[in-house]
Amino acid sequence: MENKIVTIHKNLIDDERTMFRLWLQKNFTERCKKNARYSLRAFAKNLDLDPSSLSQVLSGKRKLSKKMIQAICEKLSASPKELERFGLVKKMPGLDDDFMQVNIDTFSVISEWYHYAILELTYVSGFKADAKWIAKKLSITVEEAKSATERLKRLGLLLEEGGSLIKSSRLITNNGNVNSSGAHKELQKQVITKALIAVDECSAEEKDITSMTMAIDRANIEKARFLIQKFRRDLCALLEDGDQTCVYNLGIQLYPISKTQENL
Repeated sequence: MENKIVTIHKNLIDDERTMFRLWLQKNFTERCKKNARYSLRAFAKNLDLDPSSLSQVLSGKRKLSKKMIQAICEKLSASPKELERFGLVKKMPGLDDDFMQVNIDTFSVISEWYHYAILELTYVSGFKADAKWIAKKLSITVEEAKSATERLKRLGLLLEEGGSLIKSSRLITNNGNVNSSGAHKELQKQVITKALIAVDECSAEEKDITSMTMAIDRANIEKARFLIQKFRRDLCALLEDGDQTCVYNLGIQLYPISKTQENL
């Protein structure tokens, strides 16, 4: 039996409008990723808006009417679950309640590598709380830098202080129960992809990319995981001690390349 979408006749609250705006930002940045020449003007044309108005909407300086939000959702094929989060339809029985257990900001911080890079960039000498400067430093788009900075601020991971941005907590880690989530897997794919690029683009003096192949006793895996975690944190403390001039990423991969006897 097909679920019926029931429209809600009420005014949208600020949180619902914010969720819609962040979803719209994400939609735009994803299009820019797929096509480097895609522009705000092209996106505005797709949505039947003028570019200046769309720019104000994305930055939170202008509110759209509920009718216009509904029209944009239709043009961009928003899912029933997304329509529900934006306050446009009633909660529908039968929808997967686990579809978005975490909010969209948290998901984005977990799944996009540059959020973590922006947090660390705040420690670098000469840091500027400017989207263009951040985008240039990390080789991302200005829109990605703007959206990511806003998400980090809303999550409380970035704080505004004295006209600049600071990381709210020196140490931030993923909760262990997300390590097998789709978002965490996506982040790890991005980290490995960045390492593959570094193989070709970084000089030998800038990197250390090595590997070992070994026959092991699988009973020692838990001990190995503990030692890797300790090594990561000790190395982080060493590298952060001094004048911080750039952001690095450390990726360590330990995985089986042979099948176990029972899988033969």
